[in-house]
Amino acid sequence: MDTGSALAFAADGLTVAAGGFNAAWLAARWVGLHRRGRRLAAIILALLNAGIAIQAAFAQTLYSAHRLGADVEPLYATAPWLASRLTLLAATLLLSALILRRSPQ
Repeated sequence: MDTGSALAFAADGLTVAAGGFNAAWLAARWVGLHRRGRRLAAIILALLNAGIAIQAAFAQTLYSAHRLGADVEPLYATAPWLASRLTLLAATLLLSALILRRSPQ
């Protein structure tokens, strides 16, 4: 594997690991928090980080399959493409709702 490919693979791998760690830590914080606003923020950030980890894992799979000459067509099918993005979409929409809810009217 050339250096550029190794760096791309490592970047996605580290993103998966960091996003997974952040999601787990924030979910644990969500359990221990008692203030409703902070609990909501913690779970939304946990979902956001989980979505980032899922997206990075999908990108790493797509990149690796391409580099190894495997068929990448199944990864472009609607179901896997949407599945890799739904958590991130949900978290982003929830974060937008939280921001709008807290903005002065």
